Amino acid sequence: MKSKKLSLVAISTAAALAITGCSSSSDDAGGDLNIAMVSKGFQHQFWQAVQKGAENAATELGVTITFEGPESESQVDKQLEMLQAAIDRKVDAIGYASLDPKAPLPLLAKAKEGNIPVYMFDAAAGDEADLGADGPALGIARTDGEAAAALAADEMAKLIGGKGKVFVIVHSQTNATGVQRRDGFVNQMKAKHPGITVLAPQYGDGDHQKSADIVKAVLASNKDLKGIYATNEGSAIGAVKALQELKKKPGELAVIGFDSGAAQIDAIKTGLMAGAITQDPIGIGYKTVQALVAFLKDGTVPPTFIDTGFYYYTKDNMEEPNIAAVLYQ
Repeated sequence: MKSKKLSLVAISTAAALAITGCSSSSDDAGGDLNIAMVSKGFQHQFWQAVQKGAENAATELGVTITFEGPESESQVDKQLEMLQAAIDRKVDAIGYASLDPKAPLPLLAKAKEGNIPVYMFDAAAGDEADLGADGPALGIARTDGEAAAALAADEMAKLIGGKGKVFVIVHSQTNATGVQRRDGFVNQMKAKHPGITVLAPQYGDGDHQKSADIVKAVLASNKDLKGIYATNEGSAIGAVKALQELKKKPGELAVIGFDSGAAQIDAIKTGLMAGAITQDPIGIGYKTVQALVAFLKDGTVPPTFIDTGFYYYTKDNMEEPNIAAVLYQ
C-alpha cells in the first residue's frame, strides 16, 4: 500500500537523527546559550518525542536547553508560570507551545522587551499572521493541522462509503491544534463529502477517561454512528477505551486518530482503529531549537512557519521506513 503524504518538509529529521541521551548541554562554542522550551504537557508520548528532538538539536548544536510543561494540557495558569520563570531567568531564547491563544500574549510582549527571542512550536498564541520580527514570536514549527485533518476526513469517507454519521472528539476548543484539527475535518466533510453528517464536536481535554465517557454517551444516543475521529493521542486512546468497555468488535466502527504512541499503534494492529495521522514530533522539537540557535548565533531570521509534515498510517503501511521513522511508542 502506498503511503499518503502531504507537505513533508522535516520528516527526514526524525530518521536521520541518532543522537541519544538526556543531557542537552555542551562545552562547545555555543554552550553558553541557554534555551527554555515550555511545552503544553508531558502526559502524552508526543511531548516526550518533541523533547527528544529538542535535546538532539541542543546536543548537536552545542547549546543548553530546559524542557518543561504542566501535568495537564488544561493547566494554562501553570504553563504561564513556567513562561514567566523562563523570562525571569533571562534565558537566551524561548521555545513555546501555547495552551491558550490569548493568555500568554502579555508575557510574550515582556520577553520581547527583554530581547528574548521566542519561536513557537505545535500551537501558537495570537494570530499566526502576526508572527515575525514585529510579532509576539518569530514564527512557529508545527504540522499543517487543517490539511492533516482534511486527509483524515477523506480517509474516513472511504471507510464508510461516503455516507452516514460520524463524531469528532476534540482535545481543546481554544488551543490552536484542537481548532485546526476540528475545523479541517468538518470543513472537508462539508466541501467534499456531503453524504456524511458530522455530529457536533465535543471536548475531552485530551483526557483518556473523559474522552471515553463522552464517546460512550454519543454511542448510546446514536446507534447508527459509523465513525469516530479523535484529534490527539489522549482523545484517540479515550475512544479506543470506550469501544473496549462497550465490547465493540474490530471494524464495527471506523475510528481514525491523531498522533501515535503504543496504545494507538496496538489498536490499529488489532483493528479497533482503522488508522491515524502521525506528525513528526522529533522534527518539531529539533526544528524549533535549530531556528532559535541560528537566530542567536548568526542573526538568521527563521521562516514564520516551518511545516514539519504528516502521514496517514494503517496496519498495512506503518512499517514503511518513512512512516516508521516518525511513529513513537
